[in-house]
Amino acid sequence: MANKKTFMKFGLVADLQYADIEDGYNWNRTRKRYYRSALCLLKKAMKDWKQNDVKLVLQLGDLIDGFCKRTEEPKNCLNRIVDIFDEEKWPVLHVVGNHELYNFSKDSLYKSRLFKSLPPTNKAYYTWQPCDGLKICVLNIYEISALGERDDSARYKIVKSFLDERNPNENKNDPSGLESVDRRFVRFNGAMSKQQLEWLTKELTLAEVQKQNVIVIGHNPVYSPVTDGQCLCWNYTDVLEVLSECHSSVVCYISGHSHESGYAVDLNGIHHITMPGVIEYPDSYAVGNLLEDTLVIQGRGEMFDVVCPLRFKLNC
Repeated sequence: MANKKTFMKFGLVADLQYADIEDGYNWNRTRKRYYRSALCLLKKAMKDWKQNDVKLVLQLGDLIDGFCKRTEEPKNCLNRIVDIFDEEKWPVLHVVGNHELYNFSKDSLYKSRLFKSLPPTNKAYYTWQPCDGLKICVLNIYEISALGERDDSARYKIVKSFLDERNPNENKNDPSGLESVDRRFVRFNGAMSKQQLEWLTKELTLAEVQKQNVIVIGHNPVYSPVTDGQCLCWNYTDVLEVLSECHSSVVCYISGHSHESGYAVDLNGIHHITMPGVIEYPDSYAVGNLLEDTLVIQGRGEMFDVVCPLRFKLNC
């Protein structure tokens, strides 16, 4: 970055999974999980972001943990961690994760503080334009999912049938017996609707015409080389098809969900970045630096550094 002007900086963080309980372990008991510590970990990240003069934060989903609903009113849990974000005046682009939907119905989540700036009819996918040469597309990969739906609803029954056809296990969170990318057919994943895919195509096409660089973010990875198959979006091939068709504007796709980091560049030059989850890798977050012709992501903790060439020279 020497001798290059930085047009803007932004923070990135994934899978904080805050809950007001003692720190514990993951389901396999192989890694510690920092539930209550998430508040302090976020404050440390925000101090770093403030020192770096960030103008925006990308929060990649699973802000709170599913344990919240078992221990208190989930709204109180959500407010406690969002209050920390609100200590600064930065815009925070929130992403829907599976753990939010363990605590809230889709309708109530979409109307929560996380998406207060969106129209009431919005389904938590949206764009943000921090400057003339950059657009951020925020996806909702849980628009179609079993999570956040009433068990007696038509939408839930459709998804249940979808999973029953693809996952023979009684526990639909169990991928046992499924291989490779078919391991994604578990209950803790989801999919984008046809309408959302059409919206994304429109936004990326418009960005090409207007010579805008696009950063796409979503909770789940959509490119198999960057994650275990069980963390992929159900219809990841449809998402990749849209990104491929409109690749001349897309710089990178950034996600969380797997808790493990991952990185690869696809055949269209799109950088796919999976961030480590703070829940298991404390102090792992990043600072994004927008230069005239490059996006430089500087990792902290277990997060790695990435250099992504921009599609168009920036003009913020």
